[in-house]
Amino acid sequence: MRLTSFVFVVAVIFSAVSCSDPTLVGAGLLEDDKADVGFSDTLSITATTITNDSIRTYTPFTSSQLSSYLFGHLNDPILGRSVASIYAQVYPESNSQNFLESTVVDSIVLVLPYEVDNFYAKAGGEVFGIEVLQLAETLLEDEEYFSNQTVGTEPVSIGSTQAMVSIDSLEFTDYEGTDTVAVKFPHFRINLDAAVGSYLVGLDTSVYETDSLFLDAFKGLLLRPTTENEGMLSFDLLSQNAGIYLYYRDSVPGKPKRFLYDFDIQPTVRFTNYQHNYEGAPVAPFLEGAGGPDSLVFIQGMSGLDAKLEIPNVAALQGLVINKAELEVYVANVAGDIQDFDPIRQLILTAPNSDGDLVAIEDIEIILSQRRSLESLFGGTPQLDPNGGPTVYKMNITAHFQDVIDGRRENVLYITPFQKAETASRTVLYGPGHPQYGIKLKLAYTKL
Repeated sequence: MRLTSFVFVVAVIFSAVSCSDPTLVGAGLLEDDKADVGFSDTLSITATTITNDSIRTYTPFTSSQLSSYLFGHLNDPILGRSVASIYAQVYPESNSQNFLESTVVDSIVLVLPYEVDNFYAKAGGEVFGIEVLQLAETLLEDEEYFSNQTVGTEPVSIGSTQAMVSIDSLEFTDYEGTDTVAVKFPHFRINLDAAVGSYLVGLDTSVYETDSLFLDAFKGLLLRPTTENEGMLSFDLLSQNAGIYLYYRDSVPGKPKRFLYDFDIQPTVRFTNYQHNYEGAPVAPFLEGAGGPDSLVFIQGMSGLDAKLEIPNVAALQGLVINKAELEVYVANVAGDIQDFDPIRQLILTAPNSDGDLVAIEDIEIILSQRRSLESLFGGTPQLDPNGGPTVYKMNITAHFQDVIDGRRENVLYITPFQKAETASRTVLYGPGHPQYGIKLKLAYTKL
């Protein structure tokens, strides 16, 4: 649907939504020319919870790269276990660094600033463990990387620790010139093996001068969790404070200095690996192919679960002009769930394009292209039900559903989290088989 058609739809919504009396619209028309305006919320819908092989977590296009990186081994009482590990290259802050033969390494520290807004469930105040390994394979900047990919590592860990996560600012030692300064920001800190510092100091000056030479000499890091938790962390690797801090002196007892190897947006690669295990979890009987009931569907971030929706009788609607189409789904109350597992903050809908790739539906693409509010125009955020029912998500799919009726789009939708690769949250929804709060598609239409 073209943008002009979308504007027309918005304009007629206020005259037609929830109206079934044709005399309320077009009252100035002759009797024989009056439009037949109707309302329906009884269309049959099928819904299936589906798993995903992987999602893309790195692309060469900087505008589409992740802005934060999930980390942890999450034990979810409903959805089982999810593991998020991070592969990342680092790069020297200066390509003219020239360490001396007399240089002495004091310490080497990996600093990972938090993206607190993307923490999920029990994160702050919990003890998390991180192990750091050095990559044995080179990551390629011009390739895409997906969440099911792994990269070879050296056999011996170069650092590990367990620490309580604090969302308060922690003091960190840095240098301005040769002056020691105290910097404060929320972060996780891991001391690395001194041999890594000695190796970096011993690299030839020419290695620091060329991107490819350095990234071949020091191929990057794997960060993997060593503790199981009821929460997930998120790191801001592109923060100016993130990276490997090398503390050294040109000689003993020379003044202390610092050199930073950071997770620069170029030319480095950073991607997240996700692993999900639903075996034995309450969700297992509801997954596609399990033959379970359709009273619940499950939505999950990372490379986790999505809900697939289809409307079997959509052909019967041909010839209608859709004034408004709103999908309504309710958050389910599931036995054994934990309060800390908040519902997803923003759901979206995707559908196959002409190439078979899943993309955001047209209603969403129009809103985002105009830099307007997704929440206010599309919906997709959890809202209290004014009638006292469960929390509800409402999503405006008017433009997309008109295309489905007219045969321009496939009759299939997928409910998924917005920015799925950067969120660990999940939502359990009542499915179409629930007797009271089943999924509904509410239509206001005109039959000309």
